[in-house]
Amino acid sequence: HELKLRGISDGTFLAGVLANENCAADNVVESIHMDYLAAGCDVITTNNFVAVPRRMVECGLASDEASSNGRAVSIIRASVDRARSAVSKYNDKTAEAERNQKKKLIAGCIPPLTECYFANKVPSSVNNLMPEYTVVLSTLLDCHVDILLAETLSTTREAIAILRSLSSIHEQMGRVKAGHTIPPIWMSFTIHDDSPTKLRSDELLETACNSIIQESDYLNLPLEAVGINCSAPRAISKAVPILTRILEGTSIKVCAYGNCFKTTTSEWISSLDDNGDSVDSTSITEEKTVCGEVSICAGDYDEEGYLVPDAYAKYTSEWA
Repeated sequence: HELKLRGISDGTFLAGVLANENCAADNVVESIHMDYLAAGCDVITTNNFVAVPRRMVECGLASDEASSNGRAVSIIRASVDRARSAVSKYNDKTAEAERNQKKKLIAGCIPPLTECYFANKVPSSVNNLMPEYTVVLSTLLDCHVDILLAETLSTTREAIAILRSLSSIHEQMGRVKAGHTIPPIWMSFTIHDDSPTKLRSDELLETACNSIIQESDYLNLPLEAVGINCSAPRAISKAVPILTRILEGTSIKVCAYGNCFKTTTSEWISSLDDNGDSVDSTSITEEKTVCGEVSICAGDYDEEGYLVPDAYAKYTSEWA
């Protein structure tokens, strides 16, 4: 969304990820990374959210499996290069004492393979998800990112597929490269904005979290954080205590970052037909003050429907 605000847009996320490879536009990607670093972020995320093989075919950037894999890999590598360049430039401008105090980290994005938020579009079999996740994960591992961030997951099976793909990659790499390690894993779900105890698949958040904790333990994988993202901040405030209770007594941390739009994703989805076209714009109202189990506080959003910084700070303090 920040890329769109800076003029990199074709109405989808595609233009944003292609900006990683565009010599005329890559400075925009890097400048956004650097803005976040300058604002105090310790972790930046690679800009490859829709760079998965099947999306390459859907968007006309590839015609078959081989070319789609190669195209996705190219974009993912470029996204890591942009992030790494931003960290390098930031470090060049930063005093040595400050650099040594806390290293800036790069989180490699592992996005949904299908259109995000729509759980019914996710393949029903974990095995069917693993080949494409293997392409994404192998590339990020080869680029030596500091963290593996699986984000905006609508279903438990996506998370399980990622963990099993990682385990398989690690097993294969261990045979050819002694000491091969997997970086810390952060796993983040998107939840119903009006029913924050559930994923968008209607699975219980608690059940999903317990499943991935058990799976990562069984596979001996370094699950460092479990969280919520791409959901209304007020819904996240309801969900974080659930995560905190589940993770109590473990070394796993809670992570959270929310959407900043007054119109929630759940409201937007409810206004679409089966083809994804808007059918009733009146189903989303600017005067709506209550969304299911969670309330909208007056003054949280500006006239354009964006969450104001002070309100976001209020929510993040609740999550902490």
